[in-house]
Amino acid sequence: MISEYKKRKLRQKFLCDKSLLRKKTDLISEGKIPKNLLSNIQSASMSFIYSTIINQNKSKKLNIEQNLQGLIKYLEKNKPDNITHNGMIVPRKEISLEYNLFLKSFIDFLKYSGIFNLVDYFVSPPQLRIKFNDKNTNPNASNNIHSDAWTNHNTDKSCTLYLPIFGDVKKNYVKFFKPKENYIDINWLKFRKFDTGEDVVKNYKPVDVKYEIGKFLVSDCSTLHQSILLKNAKPRLSMDIAFIPKISFYKSKIKSHIKASKLDLIGTKEIMIFKDSINLPLKQILKKKRQSLSNRKIIKL
Repeated sequence: MISEYKKRKLRQKFLCDKSLLRKKTDLISEGKIPKNLLSNIQSASMSFIYSTIINQNKSKKLNIEQNLQGLIKYLEKNKPDNITHNGMIVPRKEISLEYNLFLKSFIDFLKYSGIFNLVDYFVSPPQLRIKFNDKNTNPNASNNIHSDAWTNHNTDKSCTLYLPIFGDVKKNYVKFFKPKENYIDINWLKFRKFDTGEDVVKNYKPVDVKYEIGKFLVSDCSTLHQSILLKNAKPRLSMDIAFIPKISFYKSKIKSHIKASKLDLIGTKEIMIFKDSINLPLKQILKKKRQSLSNRKIIKL
């Protein structure tokens, strides 16, 4: 019987063989994003963030620099309700158009890299993330060493793509950890709070992988990682999106999951609409059976 470690190693090799990814370790691969595709994602991110700010402050006269640096500076002091404790900017109804433009720019990059055709499901519609210079005390804060498989909307069959987009990646970055031995216990990947993983972390060691703008990384979910904030760190804009490769032979029943094939025409012939309003308080959304990312529909243009 094939070991859990070897199974995941072969899956990572499959991704490298079929895309522009290149092996970094058995369970981590890296690639380069062309400047024009990165620029498109940066521009779309700026529109998405600006729309978020404007739609939450319609009654106010705002004086904001319309560039990424200025928008991020504003968000540091005025955090909207649709930004989670880990910095995910959650799409809402009023900003669906700008989100779709952002999503299309990301899908264009995935198609260029060859990764898009290898994805069966995305764990959720891909999201933009802003990581501020603040140590989070939430038990599921990303500054704890963790696996993405530990969240209740993920699965132990996933991989995660990390794409730094803009900002301080020298003092505000992601650190990765690999198993000390070529061994993985499937129980290490069961759901748990991020701050309760000591028994798993002891089996891992840091790995030398550079997190920098112009490159992207893909790791198996058994690769632990952690958000690092050094002294005087400035905010970072990035994406880290979990996906389930086609080779996993997995049929999802989780509502937030979305087939990659359903995103193929987004921004050209179809558009994804989110049903929750940007004015709806987060506490009310959390009481719903369907959270914002799963409370959506796709319509043809």
